[in-house]
Amino acid sequence: MAATEPANVPERIIEQATRLFVARGYTAISMREIAEAVGISKAGLYHHFADKEALFVAILTANLDHIEKLIQSAQQEGATTRDQVSRMMRAIMEQAPTHRAIIRLASQEMAQLSQEARARFGQIYQDKFIRQVEGMLRAGVERGELKPVNVRVATWLLLGMAYPFLYPAHERDLDATDEAIELMVITFFDGLGRGA
Repeated sequence: MAATEPANVPERIIEQATRLFVARGYTAISMREIAEAVGISKAGLYHHFADKEALFVAILTANLDHIEKLIQSAQQEGATTRDQVSRMMRAIMEQAPTHRAIIRLASQEMAQLSQEARARFGQIYQDKFIRQVEGMLRAGVERGELKPVNVRVATWLLLGMAYPFLYPAHERDLDATDEAIELMVITFFDGLGRGA
């Protein structure tokens, strides 16, 4: 067996652990199974991550780092708030199903983590995801593109529409990604009513 580049091992651990956690859940996976999937010993796994909780939080944090970059890119490339939201949703939905599912996995498995880990992750989640979206919407309110609204509530409404598409079971529905994103944007910005 060829020697693995040391710098590559943590990436491979995160990749394989993500796949396993998404497929079977946090509690159903052991560190032994992760080590076997990566092709390293349990000791080698523990060399990189202190325990399963630390590995799980590292996966969630890496995903949030990526989402933060997607949101920032959408803000830089979009001319209006509507365009920025559309670009953000498209970027999130165009991720591989495993990566989309990490957002859902985080909310489903949070109760399994220690209070300290939940608090640490909660702060990162707020900073890298929720506050980023709030900032996008707040800027839209300030530019007069959106009505004066509670941007926190508006953020949760917007993300709530996208949440079902983060489930792997809805992967086949994402054949209509453009249609789903357009409908979310229309619903959020215009509503579905015929008007007066």
